[in-house]
Amino acid sequence: MATGAVEAGWLPGRPSTENGRYTRVAMWLHWAIAILIIWNLVSGLLVWDLAAGFFKAHKAFYGFGITSHLSSGLTVLALTIVRIGWRLLHEPPPYPDTMKPWERHAAHVAHFLLYSGMMLMPLTGWAILSAHPPAGSAGAKVARPPMGASPMAAPANGAPGAPPAGASKGPPPPPGIWWVIPLPAITPIANIGLEPGGVEPQHVLHEEFAEWHKIGGYLMILLLILHIGGALKHQFLDKEPELQRMGFRARRRNQE
Repeated sequence: MATGAVEAGWLPGRPSTENGRYTRVAMWLHWAIAILIIWNLVSGLLVWDLAAGFFKAHKAFYGFGITSHLSSGLTVLALTIVRIGWRLLHEPPPYPDTMKPWERHAAHVAHFLLYSGMMLMPLTGWAILSAHPPAGSAGAKVARPPMGASPMAAPANGAPGAPPAGASKGPPPPPGIWWVIPLPAITPIANIGLEPGGVEPQHVLHEEFAEWHKIGGYLMILLLILHIGGALKHQFLDKEPELQRMGFRARRRNQE
């Protein structure tokens, strides 16, 4: 797997980091992805679990929550692809010599699972949004909530992007990434509900995607805890400059 090769430094001919730190681009990608993932996990728990009642009662907040969740997830997907490409071209700093073999293997596995999650979570979320009958189709006319056409409600009155008062209520527009870039449905998934006979199978698929996405979210929380815990263990217990590798500068010591 490419990510394992990248972590282990198996690909020859790449620029290496000689100061024990990741490249500046790798650092920016790491922290941007980390912030977006944390927001995604927090917003997912709030909108669909811990504060679901509040968001259902306040459509403007619901629209913001789901659109920012969607946008963050797909941005993570794009940045992860860039990050994998960057790591294939730029060798990361080596692990400390004091790191035990089992710790190195555990780090490889953890990185592989994190990269997998950063790819699969946005894709399953996109699949959930796509698992609805296309607007205006025969399937959309017979589908009952929550399987109506378009998974995204139009912005509530008074919210950014809401239609003017008295405007005709046509099919709601497709969700936009950061309210700007239109997000098309995954056509093969959306077309399952094109006809009335496909609405029920599509609903079953929708629920399966939603369940996988939910389980994946909890697994990502566990992986993040292990990842952060491992970094802190190496930094404070093993006295290795783990945080400095990813951008935290070491405190200067007076040399006399």
